[in-house]
Amino acid sequence: MKTDSSITKILLLTLISMLTLGIGLIHSRAAEKEEYKLKFNTKDTREMWWACSLEFRKIMPTMRGQTRIYLCDCYVDHMRKTYTPEEVKALTKEQSRTLGLRMRDTCPIPKVLMQA
Repeated sequence: MKTDSSITKILLLTLISMLTLGIGLIHSRAAEKEEYKLKFNTKDTREMWWACSLEFRKIMPTMRGQTRIYLCDCYVDHMRKTYTPEEVKALTKEQSRTLGLRMRDTCPIPKVLMQA
């Protein structure tokens, strides 16, 4: 009987520990998300993505859609994490061009997309 009681206590303590750790992890993840709240609204994000897609269609009309989607997703994610909407809207043509060239390193095309 003592062994059943001991096993029950061990299982109960393990369960309590797991719940405590899980709640702590959930709380820390929620705080993390709050810290990295994105600054762009949905309309701005969609407009940036659409502008990226149109630019690629213009400068590289033979680029596969899957590659363009990947690149524009990556570009927009980078812009949203790095800049504010005001900073993006204030970029000059020259600054945009320079940023576009730097994005080659930030968002390289995966080999899978280049081979497909």
